[in-house]
Amino acid sequence: MILAEKAAMKVDVSIVVPAYNAASTLRNALSKLHEYTTANREALGLVELIVVDDGSTDRTAEIVRNEFPFVALIRHDRNRGKGAAVRTGMLAAQGRFRFFTDADMPFDLAALATMLKYLRDKELDICIGSRNREQLKPLTKRTWMRRVTSRVFTAFVSRVVVTGIRDTQCGMKGFRADVAEYLFGTSKVDDFAFDVEILYLAFRNDLDVKRVPVRLVAEDVSSVSLLKHVIPMVTSVVLLLLRYNLGYYPMMPDRNSDEPGACG
Repeated sequence: MILAEKAAMKVDVSIVVPAYNAASTLRNALSKLHEYTTANREALGLVELIVVDDGSTDRTAEIVRNEFPFVALIRHDRNRGKGAAVRTGMLAAQGRFRFFTDADMPFDLAALATMLKYLRDKELDICIGSRNREQLKPLTKRTWMRRVTSRVFTAFVSRVVVTGIRDTQCGMKGFRADVAEYLFGTSKVDDFAFDVEILYLAFRNDLDVKRVPVRLVAEDVSSVSLLKHVIPMVTSVVLLLLRYNLGYYPMMPDRNSDEPGACG
């Protein structure tokens, strides 16, 4: 079903899946996601699934198109980065509540319903997954270099940029529609550091952010490479702070007023 048709049906929940060369994992992941959303239709409401193919060179798009016709497929003509893919999906989504999750879906999807309760019933603005570090150790195969790099990046971000949140990179987050449209309509970071940018803008706009524990049910396969991604991520974070201080990010309009201002 195309997005315009979904919009006419008043979508409750949109789930965006950014995918790059994900043919080896996407089939099982989408099957699992479809099974979960179908079984939990009463709790979730009408759900739209969106895959954003970020310029894949494998069979990612073909698998979605041929095997999952109920999934909306959006394609980038070139690889632009995970942040760009999530942004495209979030801004194309029609749901009153919008989530994104990783293409390999290593998390227990029950967290989606938990997040939705906070967003819908408690009227919070954002829910972010928080991985249990003790559980992460046996399930995730990481080299010592990746572990050290991850800790350094996390320490830098949690102390300098997004105080108090150590797991900014967890690949499961949910937003109210107006919040998603502001954050992703304003965001500029295309690479893996986009999560940091989104959370930084959320805190600067005094948005309510709820951390929700997520349970790993499969190996958390990351495509982040030390040499290829970490230095650009740090650069993106530094540029984020510079852009904000130079006034490149507009504040979110006050939802209780027609005048622009910080959201309370």
